[in-house]
Amino acid sequence: MGYMKKYKCPKCQSTQFVIRKTKRKQSILYLCKSCVKYFSVDTCWINTKQILSDHLDGLSFRALANKYNISSMKAWRICEEGLMRLPNNNQFTFNFCSRFSNTFVFDGKYFNVASDKHDWVLLWGFDYFRHDIPVFILSPSEGYQAWSKFFFHFRLLKHYPQLMVVDDNYNLKMAARKHFPAVKIQTCYNHFKENIRRDLHIRSDKTNQYRDFMNRIESILNSSNKLSDDTFNHWMFCLYRDYKQDPICLSILTNIEKYKSELLAYRSIPQALLTSNLIEGFNSHLEGRLQKLRSFQTVKYARLWFNGYVLKRRFTKFTDCSPKFRYLNGKTGVQMTKKERVDLPLLF
Repeated sequence: MGYMKKYKCPKCQSTQFVIRKTKRKQSILYLCKSCVKYFSVDTCWINTKQILSDHLDGLSFRALANKYNISSMKAWRICEEGLMRLPNNNQFTFNFCSRFSNTFVFDGKYFNVASDKHDWVLLWGFDYFRHDIPVFILSPSEGYQAWSKFFFHFRLLKHYPQLMVVDDNYNLKMAARKHFPAVKIQTCYNHFKENIRRDLHIRSDKTNQYRDFMNRIESILNSSNKLSDDTFNHWMFCLYRDYKQDPICLSILTNIEKYKSELLAYRSIPQALLTSNLIEGFNSHLEGRLQKLRSFQTVKYARLWFNGYVLKRRFTKFTDCSPKFRYLNGKTGVQMTKKERVDLPLLF
């Protein structure tokens, strides 16, 4: 006589009074005679890890249902259970990672939540030389309190970066200085120049009279050309000499002088970067996933999904890094930062 597997009733957790009733396609309907609860069991094996991986790559529940021939509700249930089993990314970093570099890039990425009128934002940062993501949080805004909370989590790692590269976000800079008073903050050249172009209306007006002025600023704030202090000051004086009669140009030159310490913060730091292109690339990658998902129904599920996405990103091997980062090819971000003599769990 063959052995028949006993199934637990999801309501009373009993197996003694569970009987088989009928079969519906690939599932079997059971009845618990103790609490009169009907429940079904799918007899067809489903690759739940692959379903979760596809969901983190941007497939919606409807797309998952069509691909794996299951219902949308079952796809949601599989993904939610898989995401809930994953460890918290910030706690995972605290337990397993410590070998971070001295340079980080920070930024925020907005996303839509259907249950909220306003967009939420993902606050995260990347280790520039190891491409790992130690900490992230979700917040309804990029205000000072949100960034302060983010850097509070970051400081629990007991790692003090030497250089931070950020866009021209006042709240981010103030929060960074509060938690890391000795850190140097480098304002991204691309963001800073784009703000000047917007003030001068360069992109909207092709016949703009300030195009020559903007070209000279771009030659000074060139991410591929790190100037000495004397050369930087000389070129800025030449701009002042030629455009001091124009109040708009004078205002922009005054602002550059105001930001001079943040524009030249890379000094004395080997291989320092001047732009936040690294995190902008990851933001574009994330945007592709979010466009497929369209929006999250709740903030609670958004936290689960972003936690899974960041962990998967950290466990994914790099394959096409630029020559500067060719040492990362074939490795993962978390592999580069993990503590010595520590075995990483297999999450994916």
